[in-house]
Amino acid sequence: MKKIKIVLLVILSLGVFSCSEFLDEEYLAGANTEQYYTSPSGMESLIAACYVTSKIWFAQEEGYDFSTAGTDIYDYGQQHPQQYQYTFTTDFNPTNSRLVVLWVEFYRGINACNDAIDILSDPDRTPFTEEKTRVRLSEVRFLRAVYNWIIVETWGGVHLTTEPVKGVVLEANKTPVSGFYDLILEDLNFAVANLTDGDNMASSDFGRVTKMGALAFRSRMNLTWGYYSGDNSFLTAAANDAEMVIGSGDFSLWDNYADMWKLENNDNNPENIWAINYSRTEYAAMNVDPSNYQIYQRDGDKPWDDREGGHLGHLMFGMQYDVLQGMTRTVEYGRPFRRYNPTMYLIDAFHEDVDERFYGSFQTTWIANNPDTTRLKWPRAGWHEDPNDAEYFGKPIVVPGDTCIFFYKGVFPATDTLIEDEIIQNYIWNYNRNFWCLDHSHMFNADGTIRGERTNDRNLCFALSKFNDEGRPAANGTGSQRGIRDAYVVRYAEMFLNAAEAQWKTGNSTGAYNHLITLANKRSYNGNGAALLASYGINSGSDLTLDFFLDERAREFCGEQLRWFDLKRTGTIVDRMKKYAGNPSARANFSEKFTVRPIPQIQIDATGDPSYQNPGY
Repeated sequence: MKKIKIVLLVILSLGVFSCSEFLDEEYLAGANTEQYYTSPSGMESLIAACYVTSKIWFAQEEGYDFSTAGTDIYDYGQQHPQQYQYTFTTDFNPTNSRLVVLWVEFYRGINACNDAIDILSDPDRTPFTEEKTRVRLSEVRFLRAVYNWIIVETWGGVHLTTEPVKGVVLEANKTPVSGFYDLILEDLNFAVANLTDGDNMASSDFGRVTKMGALAFRSRMNLTWGYYSGDNSFLTAAANDAEMVIGSGDFSLWDNYADMWKLENNDNNPENIWAINYSRTEYAAMNVDPSNYQIYQRDGDKPWDDREGGHLGHLMFGMQYDVLQGMTRTVEYGRPFRRYNPTMYLIDAFHEDVDERFYGSFQTTWIANNPDTTRLKWPRAGWHEDPNDAEYFGKPIVVPGDTCIFFYKGVFPATDTLIEDEIIQNYIWNYNRNFWCLDHSHMFNADGTIRGERTNDRNLCFALSKFNDEGRPAANGTGSQRGIRDAYVVRYAEMFLNAAEAQWKTGNSTGAYNHLITLANKRSYNGNGAALLASYGINSGSDLTLDFFLDERAREFCGEQLRWFDLKRTGTIVDRMKKYAGNPSARANFSEKFTVRPIPQIQIDATGDPSYQNPGY
């Protein structure tokens, strides 16, 4: 079995990447790369390698695992292969194979960035013109900031390095969280100062960082460090950065939230500030040899692979619609891997009568599409027998084009006859309304946890529809997994919420409310943002609370890989997990220990120092 020769898990062998028009090169780490990387083509391949690491996290299962699920808004689904990650027992420990992948690949990406920064910062070694050097150096310093942010928020104050690795590193440092944020903000300040409004704006540069992208991400980082440090100057900077993006005139909010997620709007989305480019490439895969990681897998773990590359969000949040009579799997409705289920807190956070984001985010209705089962047959006792058909028990007849499945946020009236299928347990037929159904009481327990005692409980949920991908070439088999939409890392709406939260936190509640009204006007059905905010108890800036901001960010960004970071930033993760987590074990077990993840055991073994591990693991 092939082993990775690493300390600090920097891979020193050849890695091949295939990503986009400008990300189609390879990264070589080691002592004999200097001549290659100081040629223009070689340096462009190194820049490409710096971008590639983003594709191990954004819109990928490993990234969703540790940014979206295991929070107050998402719990595990029936088919998640490592459900122990979300029950927070001793099973969640340093042998977790997905953390190995992330640790290896992010330090690999950091090394690529450090390699590029080292060469581009030297006027005698850069192969580019002064202008191109300025742009490319800004890009890789921005990317290093993104990767360091994910590392420090995942594992805490671990190894921080700015030096390119030319050989095996024998020691690992422990750098305080403040040291990480010092470097993150230093890199972003450089990118903002050195990128111009016209840099990387050509269509062939789609996915490269722009000045607005650097400003927007710096707003997020200033907001984060403002909370952590208690220094209001960073909060003021967060609001200022956000307002600069708002005032640029480069972006706009959709009148209809659902339009943002239509695939035809992917390429020219006015709310996209910076995205990971999956749409303009054949595969966009990491192409890391799965055998590199097999030796770290535990019994029952799903083998790691690149799943054809592309945006994989469409796989992760679906429900098992395709086993029900009247339905067949289609490209439109997706291939449901059933990895994650929304919590009751998330579903109840929306006032769907005034807020268009609920139906713009979740699918509640499936239309019959299987003509072979338009007349359903129920050879089971207890159904209302049709005397005209000895094989037909009951009333259900589904016609293609009619509603076949309907999930209801409320509770069906007592006059409705709900019949639970005896074979496919927990799939319920509404005898009166002629469709399969599920309501609030069948999804959740009274305490808000997700029901899980029956066979198919966690196969069923309100399916997140944001990432549906009807552009895939097939419903099953080859081509059915690779999504072609881009992963929006920073959206325009975040600028209004960042500015509002920062201003509220520094005492400017009126300014905060004004930013919220602008966003709410677009998120309400009738353009009446004041009424939308009032429905959530906000009639003026004086009504604002931290809970409101967390609720609002859940409504706006659910599934978009921000929730872990929002809860950590605000210091609310422990309390909210105990109150809103989707399973009883998580509510009982979650503690401060789990606000950082275990450092992979292979790293501990490499350093030979058990004390390097995070506390409690």
